[in-house]
Amino acid sequence: MVEGKCMYMCPESERNLRELQRRLHPFEIVKGTEKTKRPSADPDATVKEYSRPAAGKAEVIPSDLRPPKVLFKTWSYLVDKILSKNDISYLARYNFVFDRLRSIRQDAVIQRSEEPEIITILEQAIRFHHLSSYRLCEQSMGDFDTKICNDHMNECLSRLLLFYQFYPNLCRNQVEFQSLYLLCNLGSTNAAMHILSLPVKIRKHPRIQLALHLNRAYLEHNFVRFIRLIEKCNYIESCALLKYRTSFLISSLETMNTAYHSKVLTFPACVLSNWLGFDSAHQALCFCQECGLTIKDNSICFTKGAMKERSKMKHKRTFSQKFVDCKLKKRSPPDIIKGLEIKINETEKPPVDMWNYVN
Repeated sequence: MVEGKCMYMCPESERNLRELQRRLHPFEIVKGTEKTKRPSADPDATVKEYSRPAAGKAEVIPSDLRPPKVLFKTWSYLVDKILSKNDISYLARYNFVFDRLRSIRQDAVIQRSEEPEIITILEQAIRFHHLSSYRLCEQSMGDFDTKICNDHMNECLSRLLLFYQFYPNLCRNQVEFQSLYLLCNLGSTNAAMHILSLPVKIRKHPRIQLALHLNRAYLEHNFVRFIRLIEKCNYIESCALLKYRTSFLISSLETMNTAYHSKVLTFPACVLSNWLGFDSAHQALCFCQECGLTIKDNSICFTKGAMKERSKMKHKRTFSQKFVDCKLKKRSPPDIIKGLEIKINETEKPPVDMWNYVN
């Protein structure tokens, strides 16, 4: 097992090489040298970038690896100093932090790090991915790939749950992330069985019970109850549930189109907006129109066979003031990502090598 010896956020060799090759990110350049022929690297702002493993690549040396405490210091810098730059677009901040987070996780995996700092990094990284998935949901696929973001979030979450299994005394935030695990996998039998296998004290917690109720409403296609339960979710939970919104709304309209089919009567848009959690009646009408339903005098005409095939619908993910934005309460991205900080002074080691269980 390799033990990291680099005490900087970026190894000196990489910093000098990227400065020579002019591959420094604008966040890493010394102010005043941006327009020079060779911008200078700021040692206090340069962060090791992610390097994809490749066959034949030289073995990593300890001087290029950052130990857990330095990894935590690096992650804290990214959260406090980069994500707080409100004068820079969130997309630019996300791209930089996303790459440097991959490098942090890579260093931890290579060292098979089992320190409490890694648990904190993973917890905050999960919140970061959920926050970013929502903040950038209206970006084009070329600028932001939701699937890639979710895939990395799931990797962090899987690794975190494994840590919880082997560090029972470092599970102070376990309820939050066990709940998120189920919310990210609604309808999954494996996820539900995992939650039901947890100790009674955790399983009976209100946040876990809320996630279980949401899972049941999702499976039963009880759209009114599902929407009402989302109102009780916190900000990060609501961000996690956004991925189900479009498909769930379409399923709800399909049900209503059959139940309220009429050649004479129409359904008020204001009632539909309230039932399905749209921000306004106008937003509800636009959504229904894209589904193929006829709009008449601010009402919807439900007619059997009127709904388009899902493959022909072109709904775009949008922000939701009613279920997500209203829960932000003027908190900044660093505030959301930090959540309830975990104390990192406990050093219990697991009885079995956790890394033997990692694929």
